[in-house]
Amino acid sequence: MAITFENLPQSYQNLPTPVFLLRGRSSGGDNGLIAVFNDKFPVQYYEVNNGLFKLYLHLGRGINNLLVQHIDGRMNNGYPDIPQSPQLYGQENVSINYEPFEDPNLVPKVHLCLILGKDSKGNFDIPGYKSREGSSLELAIKKMRTAGRIMQLFTQDDMFAHGLGIRSFQFVEETVPSTISSQDESQNISREQIKIHIVRSEKTVAEIRDPNLAQQNSKAKNGGGLFGVALDALKNYGGPFSDEATGKVRAIAACIFLDGHYDVKNKLIVGHAALGGGTDRIALAINGSHGMHSWPSNFESIYSAFTDCTKLSDREVGNDCGQCSSSWECLTVTLGAFLHEIGHSLGCPHQEHGVMLRDYITMDRKFLTKEKYCIRTNKSEWSPVLLKDEPGWHRLDELRFLYHPAFALKADYQDELFRPMAIRQNQGMRCEGADNSPVFYTIDSDTLQVSSETGVYLIECHVGEWSRVHYEYLPKAHGGPGPQKTVTLKYSLLQQQLPNNFKNQPVKVEVLTVGFGNRNVGNLGEYLMNNSKSVPLRTQRGETVSVRKGDMFGSDGQRKIDCTFENQQIKFIRTTSGLALDGIEIHYDNGSVSNFGNTKNHYQDFYLQPGEFIVGIVVRSGLWIDGIQYILNSGRVSDVYGKKDGGSKHSYSAPNGSRVVGFHGGMADWVYGIGIYYL
Repeated sequence: MAITFENLPQSYQNLPTPVFLLRGRSSGGDNGLIAVFNDKFPVQYYEVNNGLFKLYLHLGRGINNLLVQHIDGRMNNGYPDIPQSPQLYGQENVSINYEPFEDPNLVPKVHLCLILGKDSKGNFDIPGYKSREGSSLELAIKKMRTAGRIMQLFTQDDMFAHGLGIRSFQFVEETVPSTISSQDESQNISREQIKIHIVRSEKTVAEIRDPNLAQQNSKAKNGGGLFGVALDALKNYGGPFSDEATGKVRAIAACIFLDGHYDVKNKLIVGHAALGGGTDRIALAINGSHGMHSWPSNFESIYSAFTDCTKLSDREVGNDCGQCSSSWECLTVTLGAFLHEIGHSLGCPHQEHGVMLRDYITMDRKFLTKEKYCIRTNKSEWSPVLLKDEPGWHRLDELRFLYHPAFALKADYQDELFRPMAIRQNQGMRCEGADNSPVFYTIDSDTLQVSSETGVYLIECHVGEWSRVHYEYLPKAHGGPGPQKTVTLKYSLLQQQLPNNFKNQPVKVEVLTVGFGNRNVGNLGEYLMNNSKSVPLRTQRGETVSVRKGDMFGSDGQRKIDCTFENQQIKFIRTTSGLALDGIEIHYDNGSVSNFGNTKNHYQDFYLQPGEFIVGIVVRSGLWIDGIQYILNSGRVSDVYGKKDGGSKHSYSAPNGSRVVGFHGGMADWVYGIGIYYL
């Protein structure tokens, strides 16, 4: 067989996006071209080096029947140069199925946006040699569509290569006249393409280009201000970004400021900030358009863009971070930076390596088997570019993606542990009523027990800036045990697993749970030592008892409060509440009462049966305590007292065999914080 493939999907694997990066080898010759004839997309050509090739394929819905031919020819000035009757070195027929999972209730999609000043003419910076191509808004839209597919290819290839399935984020799409192929465009063919939202800001171009908003201006008064400008523009745009829409589903937006510009006189890129994050309503990534001139506008121009060695002049366009001296280097730096910010919007922090550091500056290697001369490194053209030479996402980013609803596959929902019912609402972006927060229990000075209603999928152990050891819990379909309801972490074992140069230093532990839950402890050793100690507590009768103190939810308020229960059968719990928790009274069979917080006339009583006692609480909280429920040893749970849908949901139960013997917390005009004492 002259042509072999390294990563051809199995017949049962349906691709969620209309792109795939197919790697292979031909024994028919070291060089030449690969021609791919697809019954659902125009013919495309790819370079062969050292017998290796990488095919960045665009697909149509359903089964794509591909004829892959190794033929005589070469790339000339970025485009295929094919003899009139090319020699055929080998060919193979393959099929790849593209069937996106589009359940509108389960899978959120990324909105790709161009933000323009209210008086913008819709142009972007270009060097002189690109003047014929132009800089119109229509061209910017084409480049954005192609950039979106490149980012999907990059991410999907990484996830598949590392055993996490063929998955990537999806974009909002629309069926319109196609620009993703120059051949489509010339024949006026329509197909599904990424929708590019054209968002007009209330700011003028001059206001967007204010040097005080320029992130790279060391003297800027508000270097991150464009993030707020973008949020305001999206809200005013409405639709998926309106308050009504984002009240249920948190939108994901990736935006380019088209009015980004290089101020030659001041040697400053204005109208640009590389930022990612968001609010509780919009997850947002932003970047400027200063490098858009280097981006390809369709699939036929991807190879040309990644191999364009034209030297750029800072008398014409900006040289971002001093790493954009040639056109192809500008492409990798500026598109890679945009992908980096999308990573932030999807929950990724900075990492020790990968896209979330700056490894994206070599993203050309993902798509090529030969890299061109690089001015930044002064490295000559070289090949072959192997998988080990390519950049990618960090493993910790990939795990976040795996459990993010934007990366969900249909098969995932066959596994209740992987995609629990509690998070199958609002596209998984706002899990109302789901208790996704991890709860920590200190068993002893060496043992932390972590519990989670939705399941722990990742524990990171940081020494210094980066995670040095991590524990991952993959879904069963990917060879793991699935997210864990309970995990026991031994500090002594963790110390053994750390590299020698990081032992006996403070370890920060971060726990991630399904449904965007997370919690961290800055110094695990210190936390275990402090929380494994019993707390002496005085009862209302003046006796001292040793108890354990559970975590507090909410905040400290203006003063600390606590109460202890008497060693009596609780008759009923009286809860005073309105739109927040005012206070709690514990009434006993003998007529005595324990008080926590305020006592008011608007209350509700929850009666206990003989032998019942409190073993835990369920809290709705943010800055203060919105509402509370009581969990009993019999399994009964009270109604919610207070605001039923306020804040976030948190559960905390005493360890098995223990009971709640009091409350501690914070107080102002109402209860701001609450936790349990247990024995």
